[in-house]
Amino acid sequence: MIPLRLAEVATAVDGRVEPASAADVLVTAVMTDSRVPAASPALFLALATERADGHAHVAAAAGAGAVAAVVADGHPLPVGAGGPPRVVVADTWAALAALAAHVRGAVDPLTVAVTGSYGKTTTKDLAAAALRTARRTVASRASHNNELGVPLTLLALEGDTEVLVAEVGVRVAGDLDAAAGLVRPDVAVVTAVGPVHLETLGDLDGVAREKGRLVAALRPGGTAVLNADDPRVAAMRRPDVTTLTVSAAGAAADLVAGGVRDAGDGRVGAVVRTPWGTTELVPPLPGRHHLGNAMLALAAACVAGADPAAAAEAIATAPTSGSRAELRRVGGVTVLDDAYNASPPTVLGAIETLLGLHVTGRRWAVLGTMAELGRDSAALHRSVGAACVGLDRLVVVGEGGPLIADGARAAGLDADRIDEVADAGSALDVLRAGVAGGDAVLVKASRVVGLDRTAAGLAAALAEGAAA
Repeated sequence: MIPLRLAEVATAVDGRVEPASAADVLVTAVMTDSRVPAASPALFLALATERADGHAHVAAAAGAGAVAAVVADGHPLPVGAGGPPRVVVADTWAALAALAAHVRGAVDPLTVAVTGSYGKTTTKDLAAAALRTARRTVASRASHNNELGVPLTLLALEGDTEVLVAEVGVRVAGDLDAAAGLVRPDVAVVTAVGPVHLETLGDLDGVAREKGRLVAALRPGGTAVLNADDPRVAAMRRPDVTTLTVSAAGAAADLVAGGVRDAGDGRVGAVVRTPWGTTELVPPLPGRHHLGNAMLALAAACVAGADPAAAAEAIATAPTSGSRAELRRVGGVTVLDDAYNASPPTVLGAIETLLGLHVTGRRWAVLGTMAELGRDSAALHRSVGAACVGLDRLVVVGEGGPLIADGARAAGLDADRIDEVADAGSALDVLRAGVAGGDAVLVKASRVVGLDRTAAGLAAALAEGAAA
């Protein structure tokens, strides 16, 4: 974060410094979790959530490196030895957003914002890697894309930051308007519209309306980067802004993939025709569906000033957030950890990737509930099960598990190849007992199922077995 005096913080968030003598205290970072030590003089924001109230942890934050706190009026706290100086505000969540807007305005980087029903974290990661070849870049960590994550991303800006790559999520109507108002995008990237958050957004048209608000929020002179292979995304084109379209399927677009080939480890490579010339592009993650994400990242990076060849090279080796098509080989077993989250299209893509892996043993899939699918949830779970016919073993977890199993049996997968279990731990027990060298295992479900623990536990058990 850019260095700020408490007096500057108070002005930005419409608060007051207590005691007034602390107005010149300098902060260079923000913290919201008192359990995580601060690496520099930090400002602790006491946020109240369903799980905890940060006001109860101000003293602990001071012990972890906070030199000041932002607190809500009406929460009296000791000054001096009993607690740090504070900026008193009407609402700490509003203060977080206001401070983020202040820092974003002071630094004023060129901003690439990424949204979509799926693929946005990977696209953000790849775009950031590509942009770092040319410009000083700050990007959202992991999937920090909500009312907390977006402001914290903005607060990570430094005075010399040239480009910000921000991931923006939507759960309920209006989320994106609030986030886009903070981010103020110069480049808006939309990856896909799919059956995600249907319980709150109603249907796919409702999802598209919300995602399209990012394009509507573009600053004058901005550019929309749109997935031409998704009709609802392609329809977000606006006549008053520059638009670049991307097609991994060879459709008419500004960036088009051709000559798609096997690049090993489940990855694909392609020759991509772009407005800046032709370049080879190999996404770092397995699965053909990641080619489109890589192309969107390439387009956004080039719009923001990156050289296409350097950007493509960086994308090929880019680090990506964990449990997103993370391929590991442990103890002779291939583990495809895609457990961070799931929707029907991404599960189908992961199953296709699993079936395409070169393995000598069996192909396992551990699949669980896909959350917030609304009235079509049962049919969508069954459709995923139907795609499992080519697998050797299927383990289904959680509330949606029996529906996936029903779809698999109806499509012809033998019942004796299916295990229905209640939770992530039970799924791990099945894998420990049955997985052998040469096998490949896909692990994927919505976050609420906790299959990241299954993937980690399997990897640990395989590593321990290999070391024994």
